[in-house]
Amino acid sequence: AALRRVLARLPRAAYVCALIALLNTLAWSVIVPPFEVPDENAHYAYVQLLVENGRLPQATAVFNGLLSPREDAILEVIHAFRLPGQPENPAPITSVDQSMIHQVESEHLSARGTGSAISASANPPLYYALEAVPYALSPSGSVLDRLAQMRVLSAVFAGLTVLFAFLFLRELMPGTPWAWTVGALAVALQPLFAFISSGLNNDSLLYTFAAALFYTLARMFRRGLTQRRALAIGGVLGAGLLVKFNLLAFAPAVALALAIGAWRAGRLRRLISARAIGWVALLATVPSILYLELSGRVVTPGGIGATGAATVAGAHFSIRQEAYHTWELFLPNLPFMGRDFPTVQLWNEWFQGLVGRFGWLDTVFPYWVYLLAAAIAIPLGLAALADLARERSKLRRHLGELLVYVVMVAGLCIEIGVESYRTLITGGGVFEQPRYVLPGLCIYAAIVALAVRLPGRRWGIALGSVLVMLFLAHDLFSELQVIARYYA
Repeated sequence: AALRRVLARLPRAAYVCALIALLNTLAWSVIVPPFEVPDENAHYAYVQLLVENGRLPQATAVFNGLLSPREDAILEVIHAFRLPGQPENPAPITSVDQSMIHQVESEHLSARGTGSAISASANPPLYYALEAVPYALSPSGSVLDRLAQMRVLSAVFAGLTVLFAFLFLRELMPGTPWAWTVGALAVALQPLFAFISSGLNNDSLLYTFAAALFYTLARMFRRGLTQRRALAIGGVLGAGLLVKFNLLAFAPAVALALAIGAWRAGRLRRLISARAIGWVALLATVPSILYLELSGRVVTPGGIGATGAATVAGAHFSIRQEAYHTWELFLPNLPFMGRDFPTVQLWNEWFQGLVGRFGWLDTVFPYWVYLLAAAIAIPLGLAALADLARERSKLRRHLGELLVYVVMVAGLCIEIGVESYRTLITGGGVFEQPRYVLPGLCIYAAIVALAVRLPGRRWGIALGSVLVMLFLAHDLFSELQVIARYYA
């Protein structure tokens, strides 16, 4: 009954934005060929091991190249490993391709895996346990049918992510409802977000928990720290860590937010606030500790969520070089630093990647599209800063909250930098991918919402309408780019 009352109080626009995200992501799931979302073969293997073998995958340093006979046969017949990085190879859409797929499916090969889910083996199990439901309920034993149904659940998570982004904006700027819708739609129509969420990838649920964490923190700042709100924050953080340990990037910001909330509570309520903070610590840590203990897995210095993989012999680790590496990932290189990247990562990796880099990072726009996107994004960012400057007198009362969001962004960047550097020195190849910054989607939504709030209600609604049309065009042309890559 309480849940029904909460849902009934939500604005209709929140549901509309979530529905648009769901439908858009479903469209992407139809367009993108099977196993062409990064690591989708590994995530499928994880779910398959849970259902068919009844256990978690083994995280081993040596992999024999086999998953399960059924998945391996499908991967071979749909040319899954001949498409990445080879734009001349189209998706298998000819009648000959289809007959070969049907032939393999009719053989009813074993679905029991060999014990490894390759790159997904180290991940916690919550996302895969949820995806096991559509896998098990599938009336067909076909790999492709099951994958299609599991992709639908990821699309549902995308809708929930946008719903939480809308609610975050409502708490952040309660006096400008039109800005909530524009910011939420900016997320719903973000092509890379829709592309990743259209596939079988635990990042889709990570984005949901990240957005929920932004929302619960904003709600605490607006309404005060209570035991119920602390339970929400701790529950979101604890459950999110069971999706992917990368959510630890936000833990320092959560601790800071709780300290600020307790300080604001006043002397008489600080004892209650201390109890609430204890609940957050309990809910945030106990689930992960139990998982690590029961599964026999560890978190090693090799990276958050690693499972004890040894470093390459002779690899040299330096905290100073790690700091320089992380700085260079997001900021201009300084003269006294080394150079780990041949290009400016802020532009080449993050901005261009967020504008559009699909498939296995091999489907991109012409260069002029990124320049056009920069010509739109820079004024938007400046407008958001101008709106904050205009509201500086009110902003002083919310400096603590603003600092928390800055720490959340910094924590995400540091986490990516740590993973990137340690992958580099252990010879693990290239780690950086633009999808890793998408847990910060609520900040993107806030920037757009602040920009459309600047001119006031009358012109802000008009500007928001133009921006939504631009976001929609960007999304549609991204889909056309993917269609041209795989089906032209």
